[in-house]
Amino acid sequence: MTHFDQLLKLLPFLIVILLLSAFGPMLSAQEGGQRPGMMGDRPEAMVKMMQEQNKVLANASIQYLATFTNALHLQAAQRQDQIDPGFIKAAFGEMQRSFALIEQFQKAHVKTMDAAMQGKVKMMMEGMNRNLAGLKENLDFLEKEIQGGQNLQVIASRTGEMLNYLDELSKMRAAQGGRSNPPMKKEMN
Repeated sequence: MTHFDQLLKLLPFLIVILLLSAFGPMLSAQEGGQRPGMMGDRPEAMVKMMQEQNKVLANASIQYLATFTNALHLQAAQRQDQIDPGFIKAAFGEMQRSFALIEQFQKAHVKTMDAAMQGKVKMMMEGMNRNLAGLKENLDFLEKEIQGGQNLQVIASRTGEMLNYLDELSKMRAAQGGRSNPPMKKEMN
């Protein structure tokens, strides 16, 4: 059984774990009478905006992107003699899919905000857009590399850059009062 086949068998379990990690704390907080994300004394409109369904789905998609980016990064950086081209394509395909979901949910989330709320979160949205643009740039570059030579040094470098952007998104979420699940940091042992 190839590594790629093993990954495909584990994929449903990874998705369930990711969804539980994304939504579990929110459900626990609601059951305990707390606000999800422990937003404290934030105005109710801000709390409501941060809990809007598209925002929650965008955050889950960010975690999903981080999971597959980290997996590809670690394989390309540390297991160069064992990485399977099928694994590279599968992981990258999930990265592209999760990024498309982030964009879709983020656009839908913005449409739920009135002009006053958009004004309040303007700087936050600008930061989000900068990080998304950086992720997109690296994804576009990786797509060419994966369709071409599959240079593992380049793949490891670009996925490392993507993890930095994902880390910034995680920090932004924590600053907003949401639960932060930072992307798994690159471990170069």
